[in-house]
Amino acid sequence: MVRNPICDEVVYRVDLDCRSAGCLYLISKDPRPMMPYLDEIKGMGYDMIFQVTITPYGKDLEPGVPDKGSVADAFREISEKIGKGRTMWRYDPVIIDERHNMRYHERKFRLLCSELSDHTERCVFSFLDMYPKFEELKSARPLSLSSPLQREDFMRMAGEISREYGIRASLCCSSRGYPEYGVDNRGCIDRETMISLGIPFEDVPGNIRDGCRCVRNIDIGAYDTCMHNCIYCYANRVTEDRRASKMYDSGSEMLYGSVRDTDTVTEISERRSRITDF
Repeated sequence: MVRNPICDEVVYRVDLDCRSAGCLYLISKDPRPMMPYLDEIKGMGYDMIFQVTITPYGKDLEPGVPDKGSVADAFREISEKIGKGRTMWRYDPVIIDERHNMRYHERKFRLLCSELSDHTERCVFSFLDMYPKFEELKSARPLSLSSPLQREDFMRMAGEISREYGIRASLCCSSRGYPEYGVDNRGCIDRETMISLGIPFEDVPGNIRDGCRCVRNIDIGAYDTCMHNCIYCYANRVTEDRRASKMYDSGSEMLYGSVRDTDTVTEISERRSRITDF
């Protein structure tokens, strides 16, 4: 069960039977806690895709994110278990400032490509967005949006290096693509990937946020529960000590907390009738 992040009194009960869930699409900065369960999940009949975020930032921006070398090791192990076509790398958000300038990104991105290219076929980029919730956090470290020229310079660099390492580059939630640099504008949960892997999907847009090109999917995550404390994050709106109190309860069907008497529970138990037929 998952609480609607916008309407707090609406709770969705999501049917996770493998006959109803076309795919488990797992997106994380730290997939290591899932590692002991991969064989069990595969044995239950689920199709899995991992999208793992590995960025070149340090503790000033991502204070709670584990050592990137350990995450990269887990990335490679996942790829060996489920296949490189089902293991995607996310380089998100792209932050361009005085410290993280183009030369910095070029050096770090090339290094990460050399570490990951044998274990993935795709890298998904997204540029920093300034959400109203993020503005309210009053971060001690100011961030700013990149300019159109900076974005084009980055995509030119990233496209060239991606091709060199045999990685297909794509953008998420962008107003445009950069086909001249070999960078597609497509969703991170996109129809092309679903078709190539033989995963059924509903051929309607997910409309998660402006510019989203993902196919319809059901997010079963929860806001204000992550302890990575990335300063650019839009999904944490409360203080760290309040997030620490939102611990998983093994006796509840929810990630944290429980259903209240005033909640409206909506069942999401099966796919809609129109599934793309390949």
